[in-house]
Amino acid sequence: MDSHDPSGVSRILIVEDNRDAADATAMLLRMHGFDVAVAYDGRSALRTAKGYDPDVVLLDLSLPDIDGYAVAVGLRRDGVARASLVAISGFTPDPDLDDSWFADRLIKPVGNDDLLALLSRVQGAPPCAR
Repeated sequence: MDSHDPSGVSRILIVEDNRDAADATAMLLRMHGFDVAVAYDGRSALRTAKGYDPDVVLLDLSLPDIDGYAVAVGLRRDGVARASLVAISGFTPDPDLDDSWFADRLIKPVGNDDLLALLSRVQGAPPCAR
């Protein structure tokens, strides 16, 4: 994916407490034509999403204040219904946790090609039901 397809995903919210990783990802996505906002914790993500109305939320599951699952619930509760939520974690999926909130999942460290391929897959895909 060399450039952003204007008919698909355009607004991406990155929720990541590692500022260097979040900022580097934001820079990469902006270079590919995406409109990007960044939040470094869960509560900031909820506030940012209300005014930003993202198409995709790249959501770290291990955040310092509230975990990514609580953020996912809050996003849906607050009406961010059209966004595709993508879980990002340094851990393999826990079969006891409900991943139905998420359109997809990436395991850290996330490679640039993997991230761009994922965004290509979720372009135009409906958000997960909930």
